Amino acid sequence: MTFTLQPVKGKEFINRTELLEEMVAELKAKRSTTGYALYGKRRIGKTSILKEVQRRLEQEDGIVVVYLSVWDIIESTLTEFCQRLSLGVIEAYRPHIGLKYRANELIRTPLAMLRKILEETELKIVYNEIEFLITRKKDTDEGVLIEHAFNISEKLGEKADIKCVLLIDEFPSIIDLKSNNLKVGEAVLRKIRTISEDWERTTLCISGSIRSTMNLAVLSSSSPFYRQLIVKEISPLKQEHVTKLLSQHLDISQEGIQEIYDFSAGIPFYVQFVGKMLERTEKNTLDSIRRVEREFLAEEGNILFKEEFDSLGPKERLIVLSIASGCHAPKEMANTLGDKMSNVNRFLTYLGEKGYVSKKERGYYVLEDPVFERWMKEVILEADTVDTNV
Repeated sequence: MTFTLQPVKGKEFINRTELLEEMVAELKAKRSTTGYALYGKRRIGKTSILKEVQRRLEQEDGIVVVYLSVWDIIESTLTEFCQRLSLGVIEAYRPHIGLKYRANELIRTPLAMLRKILEETELKIVYNEIEFLITRKKDTDEGVLIEHAFNISEKLGEKADIKCVLLIDEFPSIIDLKSNNLKVGEAVLRKIRTISEDWERTTLCISGSIRSTMNLAVLSSSSPFYRQLIVKEISPLKQEHVTKLLSQHLDISQEGIQEIYDFSAGIPFYVQFVGKMLERTEKNTLDSIRRVEREFLAEEGNILFKEEFDSLGPKERLIVLSIASGCHAPKEMANTLGDKMSNVNRFLTYLGEKGYVSKKERGYYVLEDPVFERWMKEVILEADTVDTNV
């Protein structure tokens, strides 16, 4: 395996050694229900960490692991999330409880046939949960849904004497799931916290990319999971680790490695992507590396960043563009945009909550993602300059 755009696992995993060893040691302890909260900017490698933790824990006896990303919930409903989580737990326990049928097969089985399949077993827990998922009424209270989804691991864990580790990626986005066409809101986090207080055989590990929603879930003193989980901020790779990642797959000079490190700021996704593009290059000179970086911005950057940029409001787009063009103080931005400083500060707060902007020091704002910033400089701003000159 060489460069990949998928979450990294196994021998391809670079760095995070201490964090991984700490997490695995804590999570495999059967008497511990202590979990972790990972947070950091998008594309920083949180999913890779969770997937590698999953891989290592699955090699341990007496542990089952369930991974679910809230961003993978297609219909964005609480019902779908609860169903996916419940089926994931049942499937994880299946080899340990002697269940011959896969969970997703059972959920599609007519109820009459399901009763025949399960009535000869003692797996009343599994039967009850699957029957609930099949026969659930549309107006079922959302609290009941959450209780079923987050308690089944406890029931099966007691039955099989096995601990369950739930890895929920982008966990705070649960608040944006819908029930009866309305967002469920922060109350769902408090409900999950209440349920988790009684756990003896289940541990929760979460991740989140957006600082404001992680504040709602775990970082703020008023959040439901404050001091309930061990919080770890995931930082970019150091230069030594970028060097190791690139050198093991490419014939590349230290000068070339420095160029990629400066371009990517150590964010693993970008290092992997540029590395993958360089695999098709015969000789990795400094000029060829810079050409690949420009191609990445012009081609892949438009796919990765344009939707994010277009999703921002008109005023937010102007502010991120002003930061990309070199304005970092609110007063500078206000003068450039011909707007009030109070309005600029308000939208800077919004952008900070969404994870696009951070305050480096008092009165000085920067963009969180340096590659996104460079895309705006070289694609958006240069295009505007060309249009103006024409």
